[in-house]
Amino acid sequence: MGHLVYDADCGFCTRSAHWLDDAPVAWHTLDLTAVGATRDQADQNAGWLVDGRITALGAPAIVRALRAKRGPARVAGWLLTVPGLRHAAALVYPRIAANRHRMPGGTAACRITPPEEHR
Repeated sequence: MGHLVYDADCGFCTRSAHWLDDAPVAWHTLDLTAVGATRDQADQNAGWLVDGRITALGAPAIVRALRAKRGPARVAGWLLTVPGLRHAAALVYPRIAANRHRMPGGTAACRITPPEEHR
């Protein structure tokens, strides 16, 4: 079993992570190198932590968190593994992440710089 890793500086991320996982882990509490992630990955994505390693980032991490829940959320997680829906989730997740400051609970602290703007 794993746990969702999230950006604790972001209200939207925090609310979402606590809905998806009873014991989510804030990125800021982890040694990113030790768990196999970079700072950019942590800034841009939710993660799925299993046995001290990040095994999924972004939409796949959310899918794993959904599949770990019970009831309709678990069904949604399994549906998001279907190829067409998995592709849609992979397209939608970065847009939600880039606009998380506009989501319910989001604040200016939630704003992230897309990777192409770092260069």
